[in-house]
Amino acid sequence: MAGAAGGLRRPLYFLAVVAAVLVVLVEVGLPVLLLDGPPSRASSGAALELGVPEELLAGAGSEVPQPPGAGIGFLAFIDGLLLFSVLMVGLSLLIPLRLYGRLQGIVTLVVSLLWVVMCLLAGLAALATLMLMIGLFVAAPFGTLAYLAIWGSFSTGQAAALLGLLLFLKICFGVFLVLSQPRFLRVKGLMALVVVSVVLQLVLGFIHGFLPGPVVAIGDHLWAIVTAVVALVWALVMLIYSLPAIINAIRTSGSVAD
Repeated sequence: MAGAAGGLRRPLYFLAVVAAVLVVLVEVGLPVLLLDGPPSRASSGAALELGVPEELLAGAGSEVPQPPGAGIGFLAFIDGLLLFSVLMVGLSLLIPLRLYGRLQGIVTLVVSLLWVVMCLLAGLAALATLMLMIGLFVAAPFGTLAYLAIWGSFSTGQAAALLGLLLFLKICFGVFLVLSQPRFLRVKGLMALVVVSVVLQLVLGFIHGFLPGPVVAIGDHLWAIVTAVVALVWALVMLIYSLPAIINAIRTSGSVAD
C-alpha cells in the first residue's frame, strides 16, 4: 500500500480534484465564478400583458446569477458523479485497502441513492417545464408570444463562454489526473465517465449554436432531460455495484468478530 500511495503525485491529484470541483461549481451557478449576470429575459411587464401568470414568471426568472438555460446546470449531475468517482479512486491509493473496502460500499450506496432521487426529481421538473414550453410555443398566436416573452431570448453568448470555461477546466482535470498517476487510465469506469461528460457538453454546445434563437431554450431543456437520464442510469449502476462491496464488508466484520 505504501508503494501505491507513493506512486500518487499528491499535489497534481489535488489540482485535478480542484479542477473537478470548479467544474461543478460553475455548472450549478456559483455567482463569483460566472462571467456575467443573470441571463437576459423580456420584461415581466410585457409577459403579464400577454396573460402569462405571475407564478410562472416568478419561477422563470431569478436575481441570483445562474447559467443560462437548464442544460449547463444539469451537467453537474454527471460531473458530480465524476468528482465523487475521482475522490473514491484516489482514496483507495491513500488509505489501507481493508479500510477502503469497508467505506467504499456504504459511501457509494448512500451517494448513488441520493443521486438517483435528485436526478429523477430534476428530470421530472425539467420534463414538465419542457411540456409547458412546447405547449405555449405551438399555441399561436398568444401562447407563442408568451413563450417568446419568457424563453425567447436565450443568452447563447454567455452559454458559449461558460461551456468554453468548463471545457478548459475539464482538460486541466484530465491532464492533472493522468500526470498524478498514469494508472488512472486503466480505470475503465472513470475514463468512460470522463468521455460521457465531455460528449454531453459538446452536444449541448452544438444545440446552442445550431438551433434558431427562439427554440434554443426548448433544445436546451430537452438535452437537460437526456443528461438527467444518463446520470440516473449511471447512478443506478453505481448503486448496484456497491451492494457486493457492502456484503463483503459485512462478511469480513463477521469473520473478525468470530
